[in-house]
Amino acid sequence: MIPKIINKMNYKVYVISANRYKDLPFNKEQKEKYIFCVKNGQKELYEENGCKEVYNTGNLMDSRNFALDHAFKNNNICVQLSDDIKKVTLNKNFFKKKVIPLDEAINDIAKKFDKINGIYLMGVPPTDNFFFANKLVIENKFCIGDMLFIKPSELRFDSKLSLKEDYDFTLQHIQIAKVLRYQKYLFSFQHYSNKGGAVDIRNDKEEQKNIMILKSKWGNKIRLNPKRKNEILI
Repeated sequence: MIPKIINKMNYKVYVISANRYKDLPFNKEQKEKYIFCVKNGQKELYEENGCKEVYNTGNLMDSRNFALDHAFKNNNICVQLSDDIKKVTLNKNFFKKKVIPLDEAINDIAKKFDKINGIYLMGVPPTDNFFFANKLVIENKFCIGDMLFIKPSELRFDSKLSLKEDYDFTLQHIQIAKVLRYQKYLFSFQHYSNKGGAVDIRNDKEEQKNIMILKSKWGNKIRLNPKRKNEILI
């Protein structure tokens, strides 16, 4: 059952994090405002580094689903943010390119998302290369897990996955409604070289295991990326 969306929803920002308590790319105000969902046993370490509201939430899927439940119980939009964001810029396809404060971009996207009825998932471009983000809004394309805007529904992240959960989550939402990707902003994330997070478990064996789970679940709705090892397309 898909609940009716009421406009003027509030939003909460949840940082999904593990083993990065010393290297968080957030200022003092953000550490006090954002909600941190962290690996079990690391709550105090994050608090010692300035984070105010921290929960031991387990592995990646447990943390993502905790954030959904926590936001949805108060009918809030759940904004899920990676802990390795580097910068935000305006997409120069549409605007003069310049660096934008993270909170300004989040607030703008959340307000726009709130005004659109019947949409439960909105994402951002999976790359900071403006060449691949030449339309302001596109429908039913992959929404990268580094920055997700999610309205209340019964959909949750699949606990069988340890990686590539954002592909599955996108496909789940496409089955119930349009998925939008809003490309006014380009986000730079440190995906593969930053210690901690999913980097700690990402290897060929783990990647292939998750690809097989997705292929079994979604069939021809996903395909291997012919240009990039261990990557898929939807």
